[in-house]
Amino acid sequence: MILVFKTSVKSKADAISLKPHIDSIVKNGKWSFDLEDSDKIFRVETDLNIYQSLVSIFDSKGFLCVELED
Repeated sequence: MILVFKTSVKSKADAISLKPHIDSIVKNGKWSFDLEDSDKIFRVETDLNIYQSLVSIFDSKGFLCVELED
């Protein structure tokens, strides 16, 4: 499954601060940020149902994370 989120992550430093937390949930999946996009896109490819865990991580670190619909 592919999940795509709009975020409030503004910099590479922000993304790096989230990395260990995201890695602990995504496990063997792939994830990336597109910080040049106006929506600061966060994309995840995984077989796990981790939607709520990801949103919780971003929220606990003070970042917006809203899933974009197809």
